[in-house]
This record gives sequence, C-alpha cells and structure tokens, in this order.
Amino acid sequence: MLTKKFADFIAPMVDRVTVDTIGNVIAYRKGNGSGKRVMIVAHADEVAMMVTYIDDNGFVHFQEVGAIDTNILPEQLVEIHHKDKIVYGVIGKKPLHLQEKSEYAKDWATEELWIDLGVKGKDEAEKLVEVGDYITYKTQPTIVQNNNIVSKSLDDKSGLAVIVKVAQDLKDKILDDDLYFVASVQEELGARGAQVAAQSIKPDVAIAVDTTHSVDYPSVSPERNGDISLGKGVVVTKGPNIDPMLAQQLTKLAKKNDILFQTQAISHQTGSDINPIQLVETGVKTALLSIPLRYMHSPNEVASMEDMKRAAELLKAFCLRNQNSL
Repeated sequence: MLTKKFADFIAPMVDRVTVDTIGNVIAYRKGNGSGKRVMIVAHADEVAMMVTYIDDNGFVHFQEVGAIDTNILPEQLVEIHHKDKIVYGVIGKKPLHLQEKSEYAKDWATEELWIDLGVKGKDEAEKLVEVGDYITYKTQPTIVQNNNIVSKSLDDKSGLAVIVKVAQDLKDKILDDDLYFVASVQEELGARGAQVAAQSIKPDVAIAVDTTHSVDYPSVSPERNGDISLGKGVVVTKGPNIDPMLAQQLTKLAKKNDILFQTQAISHQTGSDINPIQLVETGVKTALLSIPLRYMHSPNEVASMEDMKRAAELLKAFCLRNQNSL
C-alpha cells in the first residue's frame, strides 16, 4: 500500500509518523519553536475503478473512481485488488471488425466495457474478486529520453517523491518551523483527506506538491491552457486559491537559488489539496507547486525527473528561508 511505503521511507527522517482515522499519513518534524506550523502535502491516491457487478459468464463490470477518459480503457491490462492479493485482467470491448459503422467513432461508456479474467463463469470469478474491489492500471514504469519517466499515477507519486527527498535533505538541518509532511488520501474525490489532516494540524502555511498539465504537444493550446512544458522547471501557481505573498516568496526563492521554474495562473479553485485547506479554521496561507505532466490520469503519464528535482530544491529553500519573511 502506497501510504505504508511512504511512512516507511520518511520515518527515519522525522520525529513521529502517525496515520489518522481517514488514512492520511502525517510525518512530523519538530522545529526549534520560533517558526510556523507548515503543512507540506502530496496525495497518495490515484484514479481507479471499482467492481460493481460480476455476470454469469464471469465478466467483471465496473465504474470509475475519479476522472477517467473511458475511451482509453479498452484492452488495458488492470490489477484488481482483492484483500491481500492482486488479480489480473484485461478490459474488453467489441473489436472493430464486429462494430457497426455508427460505432466506429463513438465514446464508450463503462457500461459497454468489461474486465476479462480468463475464467469459465461467475463461480470461478467470485473466488477471485468481489463487488467493491478496487481496480488500477497495470503498467511498467520506464525511463525514456531526457530523464523523463513514463508511469501510471505520477499524479501524484511524483509529489510524494519530492516530499521524501525534501525530508531527507532536511534531516540534519536546524529548522525554525514545525513541519508536517502529509501523504493525503481521497484527493481525486474532492481533497477529502487533506481537509481532515489540516483540521488536525491547524497549519499556518500549507504547500501542496501536485501535477499540472504540460501542454507542449500537438492539439492543445497554450492560449487556453497556459504555457507549461516538460523539463522547464517546477510550476509556481497564482490565483484566488493561492496566498499572493506566499507565491511571490516562492518565486523570489527560485530566482535567488537559480532554480528553473514556470508560472501558471489558475483563475478558479485549483483542483488540488489546497482547496479545502485554505478554508480550515480562520483560513490558511496556501501555495501550490506543480510538476508538469503529460497525459494525466492515463495508464502512461509522462513527467520529467529534472522538474521533480527542481520542485524539491524550491521546497527545501522555502523550509530554510528567513522565518521573518512570513
């Protein structure tokens, strides 16, 4: 389980690791008492599917958990998480040869798809899986050219990797702030876990590390979506979901430390963990650092390892800043 792996990785670098009722992992690093309560969060969940029905022939039917383009699902290899076991299957649909012409360019709904376990019937299928089991993509992480990584769920495993790197780099540093490194749950369902964690932590400042759409490929418009590219640095966000002074401070730190960065304007709520955090208690100063990502929520997302390094560098610089600047 990803949250347990995060807890195991970060435990040697902090003073205490706890898991709350909803499943968030909160790793606490005590400061010297003269600083702020700083929450640094990345989400551990990923888009997925859930078993909803098993038919008489043993085919598994499902619905999405989070935002998934169902047109990319056919013929994908998947993992069904049943208790402590993984059961493999492939998502099927009617092949092109058997489709009517009217079906060639249609949008496929989940009701028209199924998962083939290779079983002979319902009885055999029900020995392997059950209604309510979660389903995730089965892919193999791969490093391609220019130190880019291809994998499922880089949204937001990349953010968790950044947080662990920052905790590692700060392990032997003297800090003013109390730091709370959080692997949140249920971000894809409305940032529910982050809200619970923030209500417990009551941070003065919260920074989310997430992904954003890179638009440096055919068919997308920078005029509409912003000019964000893979490999050109960590993204500092501006907008109503962001504390303007905090965003300005991150920008200044990036320039001061020669950290390559990009700027993104989001004129509405960001779709990240900072949405509910901003409104906790009497309000929280929030910021969002993002890693450019191609093909978000697909089985093969693409991100730059260099952008992840830059995100870690900027976050580390923030944690070591002059405390009087907040």
